[in-house]
Amino acid sequence: MILRSVLLAAMLQFAFSASARADDGFASSFAQAVRTSTAAYRLVVWARANQYMQSSDYVAGLGTMFMSGDRFDPKDLAHPSMLVYDEAGRLVACGYQFRPGVSTPHDFDSVPASAWYQIPSHVHYNVRVDGQMHFGQAPWESSDAPTFENLRKRNLIPANGRLENSLVHPATRAIMVWAWLPNDAGLFAGENSQLP
Repeated sequence: MILRSVLLAAMLQFAFSASARADDGFASSFAQAVRTSTAAYRLVVWARANQYMQSSDYVAGLGTMFMSGDRFDPKDLAHPSMLVYDEAGRLVACGYQFRPGVSTPHDFDSVPASAWYQIPSHVHYNVRVDGQMHFGQAPWESSDAPTFENLRKRNLIPANGRLENSLVHPATRAIMVWAWLPNDAGLFAGENSQLP
């Protein structure tokens, strides 16, 4: 526990050493509340320990995404639907996603309407082929479970692939919050130029 606290302190120092612009939202009370609420996921190893599934390779300007099928319609800031990490495995952003008709908790009252965006229903799937992991996404309007057979039937994975994980992502209303890495494009921007 002491080692975890020391690591967390070092990571927090890194996060706040990056320069934030006065107008990027990084110092806002909402961003501070997200940082406080998500400190338990500061390192990627902690996301994996909390059942978040890696759902993408590293993408320049965005990072590596981790999803949790149990975290849609989060009840508060401490339960993000998505976590985003930099190349070193440090948390840089959190995503919160709500299905249609689900009210957002009061924690989100200060989020401007323009920050929200729509995500259509789709599937995330992780497939190992010849010892290498591949991360895929595809539209998914079906009520079928994303099994190997159903993904193969849609030509989404090769016959020699081994399905490691899959997750149907429902249609949601979502926000991305760059609470852990300042972003010149703003707190709720889709990408961050500080991620090479």
